[in-house]
Amino acid sequence: MEKKDASLARRSSLRRGNSSSALDEQSAHNHQEGQMSPTRPLKTGSASSAHTLMQNPQGPPLDYSFLEIKVIEELREVMPRSGFRKCPPDTIEDPTGLTGPNPLKEEWVKPPRDDLQTQALKLGNNQLTALPPVFHIILREVMDRPRHLSWIDLSFNMLEDVPQVLGSYPGLSVVYLHANRIRKTGDAQVLAELPQLRSLALHGNPCEQTKNYRLIVAGMLGGLRSLDFCAITLIDREKANAFYAGFTKARSSRDSHD
Repeated sequence: MEKKDASLARRSSLRRGNSSSALDEQSAHNHQEGQMSPTRPLKTGSASSAHTLMQNPQGPPLDYSFLEIKVIEELREVMPRSGFRKCPPDTIEDPTGLTGPNPLKEEWVKPPRDDLQTQALKLGNNQLTALPPVFHIILREVMDRPRHLSWIDLSFNMLEDVPQVLGSYPGLSVVYLHANRIRKTGDAQVLAELPQLRSLALHGNPCEQTKNYRLIVAGMLGGLRSLDFCAITLIDREKANAFYAGFTKARSSRDSHD
């Protein structure tokens, strides 16, 4: 348990105090997020917005950014930099099978109210190479209502594919995947299963070099209003839809002749 405790202590230190350069990078990233940030307050004067907030009070995002996380299972071993994670178990089992007190329990902070709904997850600036199916299990361990996930940041990792698991969260409206290693533009097709998706960031990946990249992605995801932090106008939408219709027809024709 001593080695695990040392690892947890190092993670805790990272969470409490990052280097100034890391914080500067995060500040620049937050500026890009703009009005899509889940921490941005709702506009006042809207009765519907006020009613929604009273019915579903949103807690701050669970922020696991800048914690050197390599595999998603590590979320079990570290507290978020900010936000309110689900209460961790009292005990934890080490790799040898021995059970002992869970050091996370001492760090856990109870939310100020029981009905806060965490709907955003920040995993940016880590070392994730994939988001396997076990993500569903991990999310249930750190979030009280994982099915309410509406905003996820996976930017600045080492992902080589658009995670298939994202298609299982129909409430997702914002997905950040920029600055990874995603090569195939077609990988974004899994996001077409998300009826609420409005904002996607995919720039800074090799797939951005694909010819007609923006037209393909916008055409593939008909509900998008913003791609790579740039608004999709009505004219953009018409062009993307027309291009993608022709693109898919030509591709189907090629496939039928192969």
